[in-house]
Amino acid sequence: MITGLSTILSHRTWFVPDVVIWGLPGLGEVEFLMLEQVGSDNTVLFGSFTVGDGSQVISFADLVDFRGNTLPETINTPRVLVRSHSPDAVFIVGTESDSSFKIARDPESSEPVTVDLLILEMDK
Repeated sequence: MITGLSTILSHRTWFVPDVVIWGLPGLGEVEFLMLEQVGSDNTVLFGSFTVGDGSQVISFADLVDFRGNTLPETINTPRVLVRSHSPDAVFIVGTESDSSFKIARDPESSEPVTVDLLILEMDK
């Protein structure tokens, strides 16, 4: 029988202190429709663009844990938990991939936010 503690210890875990988060969340994709008239010619234009896509992408291989060890390039089914050093919110954008994750700070914060990361490998 596997106890709760042995289940937790069977997965790899990293604590990464003092990571500076400067990225901001994107506001999403905006679609537009435009009519243009030049002389007697009429043209309809349709398109889309992303507004404010400034989230920060962090690769696991670029991180160093509190012991000074570089994290592996890939982590199976990672989950990243964030603890902010300030009252400003910081959050994961989307879902973590095996090699990186997107993170952003509250757009109301006036400066980058320092956080600690706890990275868990959920699958072996």
